Amino acid sequence: MNMIKTKRFSLLILTTAVGFPCFAMQPLDDQSLSSTTGQDGISIGIGMDKIEFTQAAIIDQDGIKDPILGKNYSQAAGLVVAGPTGNPIQVQFLGHTPGSSTINAKIDTDGGNGTPFANIGITFAEQITGFKLSPFALYIASSNQVSSATQTKSIYNDLKQLVPGVAKIIEIGSADRNFEITLNQSQRPQINVQLGNVPQGYMVQFGGAIQSICGTGSGCPIAFVSGNSSAKFDFQAKATDQNNGFSLSGFHAGVAPLGIYIGNTGQSSKMNVGLNNVILGREGASSPTVFNGLANGSMGSFGAIGTSVKDLKVNINGL
Repeated sequence: MNMIKTKRFSLLILTTAVGFPCFAMQPLDDQSLSSTTGQDGISIGIGMDKIEFTQAAIIDQDGIKDPILGKNYSQAAGLVVAGPTGNPIQVQFLGHTPGSSTINAKIDTDGGNGTPFANIGITFAEQITGFKLSPFALYIASSNQVSSATQTKSIYNDLKQLVPGVAKIIEIGSADRNFEITLNQSQRPQINVQLGNVPQGYMVQFGGAIQSICGTGSGCPIAFVSGNSSAKFDFQAKATDQNNGFSLSGFHAGVAPLGIYIGNTGQSSKMNVGLNNVILGREGASSPTVFNGLANGSMGSFGAIGTSVKDLKVNINGL
C-alpha cells in the first residue's frame, strides 16, 4: 500500500451524546484476511433515536500559501460546525421506536481468489422514514480560537455568544424549519462499503432512493454570509417520480491520492429543485435598507423540473 502524504489536520469533537467503547485493534494483513472465515458474516443492529454534539472542527495547523498574491498565511485556523445559537446539533432518526434497531450492518470477508476484501452493508430499519437535522452553521475560527492537542476551545462563550475571531459563513435551517431528508419506503437507501480490494469498483457504493430534501412548505432556509453581505433562500428538492423516488444507484464515494471523491455513473434519475424566497443584500437587514446602491428585497423564486446529473465527479482535497 502506498503512503499518501497529506497536510496534517486535527479533527475535534467537543461534545457528543453518543458514547462508543474503545477496543485494542491489531493490523490485519492480506494473508490473514484471506483466511478469515465466518458463518455468513456478522450482523449488527444499532438502536438510537438521535445523535447529538456541540461542535466539530477541522483544524489546519500550518495555514496556506497564496500562489496568486505571493503571500504566505501560516497561522493555524479552523472550519467549525456548530449550532447557530450555541445549542447542540441533533440528528434525529424519524420513525424510530424504542427497543428496535435504527441502523443494521452486515460485515463479511472474502478471500477473493487471492485479492481479499471486507464488505460492510448498511441499511436502515423499516420504521425509519427519514432524518432531521437541527439548525447548524459553518464558521471560520482564527488561530486564537482553534483547539490544540493539549487545549480545547469553543467558538462560544458562557453566554452562548460568538467569541472574537470567529465568523459565520453558512447557516442551514431555523428553529421552525429543520433540514430534513425523507426516504423512499419501497426502495430504502443502502450503503455498501468495501475495504482492502474492492470488487464493486469504489470504496462506497449507494443504492435505494430518497423521496425529498426539505420537502415540506417552501423548503429549508439557507444563508451564505460574506462580510456584511448575504444571500438567503429556501432550498427544496423532490423526486420527480413520486413512486420510485430519486434513485441513489450509481452514486459512489471513495478516497484517492488527492483527497475524497464523490460521483455517479451514467444518468441519474430526476428531481424537481427549487430556490424559493431569494434575498440578496446586507446581512441581518430587510427591505428597504440600501446596500451598494440597491435595496434589499426578494428576487422571487427559481426552480427547475426534472433535473438530473450525468457522470458527476467531485474531488475534495484536504486542508
